[in-house]
Amino acid sequence: MKRTITILLFCGIFGAVSAQSDLPDKAFLAFLHGGYGTIPAKTSGLTITSEDYQKDLSSGGAWNLQAYFRSKMFIVGLLYAGYTSSGSTESYVAPGLSGGLRTSDKLLTTYIAPQLGMNIPVAEKFDIGWNAGFGGLWLKNAGEINGKPRTLQGSTFAVDLAARGVYNITKNLGISAEIMYILGNLTRTNLNYHDKDYKINNLDQVSASQLTFSLGLKCSF
Repeated sequence: MKRTITILLFCGIFGAVSAQSDLPDKAFLAFLHGGYGTIPAKTSGLTITSEDYQKDLSSGGAWNLQAYFRSKMFIVGLLYAGYTSSGSTESYVAPGLSGGLRTSDKLLTTYIAPQLGMNIPVAEKFDIGWNAGFGGLWLKNAGEINGKPRTLQGSTFAVDLAARGVYNITKNLGISAEIMYILGNLTRTNLNYHDKDYKINNLDQVSASQLTFSLGLKCSF
């Protein structure tokens, strides 16, 4: 992670020095992205222990909305990011039980964080940029076990790092491709199962970290 941040900073500063005369006069930037997201550590601690089922649940849809104020090459603003996936299985057999479990899950995460970064023109129609931030990550897993509702919720602080490239169609509109990583672990979760509440201390820390690849639009005004 530290090496990645150092490389991005170097590229940003180098690009900024070479492109000072081409910096745009638009003061505000907004990005809207949608694409693929994954939880690299899978969903251990959030649902049943079947490895194949966790693999399916740890891949889903991701989106984000970003708004920035720009001063020269630097940007400061706010990021809202989300991730969702769902799954169900009827063939899982719990350890120690002779019968099977019918289980379903619907995972939703929300991340909100202030951001600092750079957006730099490197050619007539191309920009590169990066941003990083620190904020709050909320997770909810709503599902059922054998027809009984089960909801797991948790929240934590998290950090993010994103890098992107933009092709500018006009002065106000561009197409953006972005990769983003959000790092956060849940140390405590709240479980509601069959109308009963439980607090769970996750001594091993349940990973809620996400890696996303997305495409979208950039608007400047």
